[in-house]
Amino acid sequence: MLHCAIVGTGDMAYGLAHLYSNNNKFMLNTLEVTKPGLEMKEKRTFHDTGVSLGSFKEAIDRADIVILAIPAEALKGFVANYFQFLRSKILVDVTNSSVRGEDLSSMCRLTEVEWVKAFNDIGAVDILLNKPYSKTRVATTMCSPHKKALGLVQYFAEESFGMTVKNVPPERYNDIAMHQNSLGQEWIHAAWVMMILFAICEFYAILRYNVFKGYAWFHLPIQVSNKGICWTALNGFAWAQLPGLVARMFNVSHSDSLSDKPRWLLWSLSIRKHVGILSLWFLFIHILMSLLLLNPAYYGKFYLHPKANTSKMNSIGEASFFFAILGTGFYVILGICSLPSVGSHMTNKQWQLVYGPLAWVALAYGTIHVMVMGVKGWDDQEKWPGGLPPITLTSVLVPLLVMWLKLVQVLVTVMKRSMHTEKPHQNSYDMIAFAYQGDEETTPFHDEEKSMLPLKRGSDTESPTQREVVW
Repeated sequence: MLHCAIVGTGDMAYGLAHLYSNNNKFMLNTLEVTKPGLEMKEKRTFHDTGVSLGSFKEAIDRADIVILAIPAEALKGFVANYFQFLRSKILVDVTNSSVRGEDLSSMCRLTEVEWVKAFNDIGAVDILLNKPYSKTRVATTMCSPHKKALGLVQYFAEESFGMTVKNVPPERYNDIAMHQNSLGQEWIHAAWVMMILFAICEFYAILRYNVFKGYAWFHLPIQVSNKGICWTALNGFAWAQLPGLVARMFNVSHSDSLSDKPRWLLWSLSIRKHVGILSLWFLFIHILMSLLLLNPAYYGKFYLHPKANTSKMNSIGEASFFFAILGTGFYVILGICSLPSVGSHMTNKQWQLVYGPLAWVALAYGTIHVMVMGVKGWDDQEKWPGGLPPITLTSVLVPLLVMWLKLVQVLVTVMKRSMHTEKPHQNSYDMIAFAYQGDEETTPFHDEEKSMLPLKRGSDTESPTQREVVW
């Protein structure tokens, strides 16, 4: 029977003890909580968990596994001071230090001490919210070069804490050790992409409206910036769908499925979800600003009587906002489906529908929304301030290009499929090479693990007929 001791009495220790009280299915007294200097003369439990508090030296002596739930900066001193008690135990490091060297991997590298990195990817608040009747298990990752020790810690976590454990190869240790101290490379890159895009759009809006058209500068924060934000949102959605489209075109042009995709394409595939979510944020900011400005004084072209205090909308206003509302509704659906609690329960067919036709219809409706409100002024170049085209024109160029490329890709796919239908005895591998394999490549939203590779959603074990769809 494995016995475990948690060193530390903070939130992480409390959370693990809470999990133990909820999920220890054999009702065995195999866990203790202790800390240096603790001497127990009478039996006590740790908070409301029912887990026993034990004297430090006695608890360590009884334990096979010692979970070090102490601050990272105190880890080195603790191990050095109590090494004689710890050297024969399996030590579990739960710290998330941003300083390299403040972990058991560095401290025990030249010793025979067996250590496991575990539980550092779960928060104390999350596990304290776990209920005995919860249908989902707390998930964690573990890593260790000591295979036997890793197996024992995993067994204890699954049987006593009720966790789901994923083992990570020792070669990937740094990825999980430093992950919790990073904002995430994908988020950082996506944020830079969107900030650069917004800076370009905002600069153009300022140049056209404040500098050349003569708008007062006090209109910059909302009236002028709203135009740049709208442009950013629409183009962000288009850019989010572009990597998947390019990946499919790459598959069409490379019949060898072993061909490596360019690094820039893999990079863009990895951040498309994040770009999509940030674009959704820009969309909501645009909606809030537009609601503040929605009156004849600001948007006279939307109303039958622009000079009246109150007026009904004309055909331009009604049509433009009709497509705006529908497009926003579709993007809300995409955003909701990006939540792990929702996306993990979607079937492949549902996934293809939401991030296939629905995503493209949302982009089309957003583009039509902008075009309807400004298409009449596109050919009146003499009235363009500073010779700069209206934003209703410049903002739809990228979405229109992306949708045109999508149309070409669909037509090529259909043509290739019809050609192979006429030649049923031709090598079926060619058909697979030209077929579109799952529409997860289009989505700007999904959990990070499934957004890294263009063919992640479709399993390699699926048959070609299951994965060949136009969208």
